[in-house]
Amino acid sequence: MSRNSFDSPTDRRGRRPEVTRRQFLVRAGGLASMGALIVGGLVSLKFLVPDTSDGKAAEFKLDVDPATITVGNPLHIADKRVTVVRDEGGFYAVFLVCTHLECIPNYVSDVVNGTNTSKERAADRGDRKPGERQPNGWVCPCHGARFFIDSTNFYGPAPRPMDWVNIKKAPDGKLVIDPATIVVRRQAGDKVPPTWRLDYATGNVVHLAPTTLKNT
Repeated sequence: MSRNSFDSPTDRRGRRPEVTRRQFLVRAGGLASMGALIVGGLVSLKFLVPDTSDGKAAEFKLDVDPATITVGNPLHIADKRVTVVRDEGGFYAVFLVCTHLECIPNYVSDVVNGTNTSKERAADRGDRKPGERQPNGWVCPCHGARFFIDSTNFYGPAPRPMDWVNIKKAPDGKLVIDPATIVVRRQAGDKVPPTWRLDYATGNVVHLAPTTLKNT
């Protein structure tokens, strides 16, 4: 390539920084675009695979009067990932880990709303007097899995029921929850309501007769 006779060395030196600056801007723009794609991908991945806890919480005591936990009014403790439920048979504690991708399900008073499941079927889960039956349960906010109040999965992608963890009566009458100790763990396809309960009057664990529970 011939040199432009009108192109002085000074002119050529003056253009070199311009070319370098242009290349820098192009490269910087490319890196910025790549960074935006990576951040966007991580945000999307976080939504699809939500953050979960590193492990179960340590044993803790409930700072409430157990009498305030009544049939149809569980104590939902989202930060501890536990809901304490009371029915005619006694107390039990559900560990709030959706068995799909371990999100924290939300407690709702009408768990069948928006599904083809009847409120009567939901209300029959567990051991309750007819006047105390309510269609309460849990809905996972991530992908829509739903669980009856006995933690049985019945709608959405969750493959099995949520676990129950240990609950006991302290000497001062308060309830103590141990999320590290699972007392009921059911596998996929197991729809039979658990019989495990804490009898508050005696402080002992009892097992209800299976015939008193609904398994449909």
